[in-house]
Formats: sequence, structure tokens, C-alpha cells
Amino acid sequence: MKHLFIVCSLFFSIASYAQTTCAYNLSAATAAIAPGKEESVEMMEVKIKNNYQVQFIKQDKKNYLKIIVKDDLGFGKKGSLLLQSVKKQIYIKSTTLNIIDKTSAYFIIDLNNTYYLDNIKDFGLAKIIFNETVEFSIPKNDTEQIKKAAECFFNIVKDNIWPQVKKL
Repeated sequence: MKHLFIVCSLFFSIASYAQTTCAYNLSAATAAIAPGKEESVEMMEVKIKNNYQVQFIKQDKKNYLKIIVKDDLGFGKKGSLLLQSVKKQIYIKSTTLNIIDKTSAYFIIDLNNTYYLDNIKDFGLAKIIFNETVEFSIPKNDTEQIKKAAECFFNIVKDNIWPQVKKL
């Protein structure tokens, strides 16, 4: 009986440890998904170096990654975007760095039907390269915060990130 109690105690302590809560939660907000158009969304946000922001946005069944930059990486320009982590890369062939004001702009990336969110939650973001010429490095502690937020966001949206397959 004593051994059964010890085994059960060990099992329940491990099981309760595995069920950690997320440090990030979705909150109601308004955000520009398309330039000049604010919409009601649910959002999770991580502030990183140089007042940059990484936002995970849920709007109905659509999910987005929004990266707000403060340095002029090419405000208003269109070009390629490379998001690098320690082990993976996300390459977007063509995107626009949409202007917010004189000192900031944003990239918006659709997360539905892609493995982008999986890669970010597993490996984080270490570098942003726009138009193959301008880059911004993200410190390791910020990379870890992005990973944690991406994992929390993934746990919330994992059922609608991929379209439902119709069964015949």
C-alpha cells in the first residue's frame, strides 16, 4: 500500500507540473490587418528590443502574425521578408512594410494553412531581413518570450489553423 501511495503521488506531481498555464493571454483589441482599417480582434503581444512588437492576432477563424518595427527598414516598400530562427527560416516572397506613422510600420503575415506558427513556437525569431538588404537582430531573451507567446497562441488556435477536412 505504501508503494502504491508513493507511485500515485509521483504520477500526480508530474502530471500537474506538465499542465503549466500560459504567461500570455488573448485580449480584446483593435488592430490594422489591412492598411488604414482598424478591426476588432483578439491579440497577444510581445514587446522586444527597440520597442518593436510581435503580435499574434486572432480574428474569427483567421490568425495573423504582426511585426511592428520602429526603424525604417523600408517603410511603404514591397519586397521579400525572411524571418530566421536558430534552426528554421520563414520566407515570404512578397510583402509590404505598411506605414503606421513617421516612426513605425508593420508586416502582417497570415498564419492559416502554414507551418509558420509551429516554427515560431518551436524555434522563436532571431532575425528579420526585409528585401534581402535590411536586417534586425532579436536578442535571445526576446526570442524566448516570442516562443512562449507563440506556444500559448498555438494552444488557443490549433483547431482552426488548418481548414477542416470534409469526410465523405
